[in-house]
Amino acid sequence: MTVIPPINGIRAVVATDRPLPATPATEAGGGEGFASSVRKALESVSQAEAQADSIAVDIASGGDSGVHELMVATAKAQLSVDLLVQVRNRAIEAYTEIMRMQI
Repeated sequence: MTVIPPINGIRAVVATDRPLPATPATEAGGGEGFASSVRKALESVSQAEAQADSIAVDIASGGDSGVHELMVATAKAQLSVDLLVQVRNRAIEAYTEIMRMQI
């Protein structure tokens, strides 16, 4: 009859002082973090909204911009915001799912 050894507690795993192995993205040197990706996405949405606002101001002040340019810029900004909201919702769902996990 084979005896199965007991599983060590979590404290034994946490107590190790070994550094974590590098992930493939950091080894390749081309990986960027999640925070950096979110920051870039926020900047992109902000730029799209600013462009739509500047075209609207240009049209209101009698500038050379056309209404079609405003419609395209506004639609682009709206789609960017919608995508950002969906990414936020998925991130919140993932966080709540992780918090529900039992250790």
